[in-house]
Amino acid sequence: MKLSLEQIEKLDVSQTLDLSGEVCPVPTLKTKAALNKAKEGELIKVILTSKKSAENIGAEFRDKVYAYCQHKNRFIIILKK
Repeated sequence: MKLSLEQIEKLDVSQTLDLSGEVCPVPTLKTKAALNKAKEGELIKVILTSKKSAENIGAEFRDKVYAYCQHKNRFIIILKK
């Protein structure tokens, strides 16, 4: 679901991955590793500056996308394990 930045910031996330400036495949690999370590039900916030990386993570983990938003040049995706 698309949320505002204010709504995203209020979510209780267990981990934040700031992957700003990273390009594929690094964001996808780091996100996959974080999801593998997370416990069931935990939320992970992924911050990206690459639109392509955001699209790739959205597609790769589509069944785990809980929420997302775009704020200025940042893409924020919340994944739920």
